Amino acid sequence: MRVSVPLIVVLFLLFLSCSPAKRDKSTKQTSYKLYYTGFTVQYNSVNRQPDWVEYTLTAEQVFITDNTLSTSHKFKQDPKLQLPQASDADYKGISKKYGLSRGHMARRQDMKWSSQAVEESDYYTNICPQNETLNKGLWKKIEDLVREMAKQYDSVHVVCGPIFTNTAYGYIGPSRIPVPDYFFKTLLIKDCSGYHAIAFLCPNNGVSCSMNSVQCTVDKVESMAKIDIYSYLPDNIESIVEGS
Repeated sequence: MRVSVPLIVVLFLLFLSCSPAKRDKSTKQTSYKLYYTGFTVQYNSVNRQPDWVEYTLTAEQVFITDNTLSTSHKFKQDPKLQLPQASDADYKGISKKYGLSRGHMARRQDMKWSSQAVEESDYYTNICPQNETLNKGLWKKIEDLVREMAKQYDSVHVVCGPIFTNTAYGYIGPSRIPVPDYFFKTLLIKDCSGYHAIAFLCPNNGVSCSMNSVQCTVDKVESMAKIDIYSYLPDNIESIVEGS
């Protein structure tokens, strides 16, 4: 039997070999690429959170995860990673003190097609201090949009992560983990007319915003996050996708 593989999944494999490139070079390595069952992380050992996370979600995975029972979170460090990581102590009491929560970058529900993938989604390498109102409100709406797009277009490629500008929201925990100023998420799909991307840039605060108000171009996200997200696409396609 011949198995049809969505083209965007093929692009995902290309992404693994040509992932978003950091534009600012440093002589000392602080970021490390981590490959998990359902997603890839560019992990920052100084901030103790991801620079970015990416994965491809398929319509089949959405169907599977729509019909799985909810399980309790088991946040923990990546046991195989020999780098500084956040811990329970860093996130203890952040809801009451600061109105923050443990924000998954690769959505936990999107990983429920695999017990290993969902376990790894609770690793602190996939977690950022995220405003509770954002986490339960606008960010969730964008996460739900990802699932709808995966069903509509067969698959969607997701890249998301924190952005730091002036660390206006301070630090948490004994490890002094910086609280991001913004979070971004970009979605890439392919239909009969070609490639299309949509991007969101969300302030990490409790201010109520509409999805339309935080929608932006991929170019703007790349400028603020200092990464080149779709460098693996042909230049002529990349320029159209990122600027529209």
